[in-house]
Amino acid sequence: MHFAIQCILADNTDEKRLALRPTHLRFMEENKDRIFCGGPTVSLEGQLETMLIILEAVDLESAEAFIKTEPYNQSGVFQQVIIREWRQVLPEGQPGALLREIGCT
Repeated sequence: MHFAIQCILADNTDEKRLALRPTHLRFMEENKDRIFCGGPTVSLEGQLETMLIILEAVDLESAEAFIKTEPYNQSGVFQQVIIREWRQVLPEGQPGALLREIGCT
């Protein structure tokens, strides 16, 4: 099962985030086998806004436990964390899955 974890950055935390970046990246490296994809969203002005992770987890509680131990989250870099189940449509897990989903096959 996959979960989308959307972490909205708090205001005025750039200095804290940059200081924690090596620790954050080590955490991501240690957990990369569970992360389908991830990275920041960036505003039109080039400012980081949100960290988005698609995480493989057995259930919501496991996804919550993962983000609870994330260094940025533990240090108050995020103003809000939203976790939702994520269902992959593209790229297709199996050839023809999208057409089957829309009822064309």
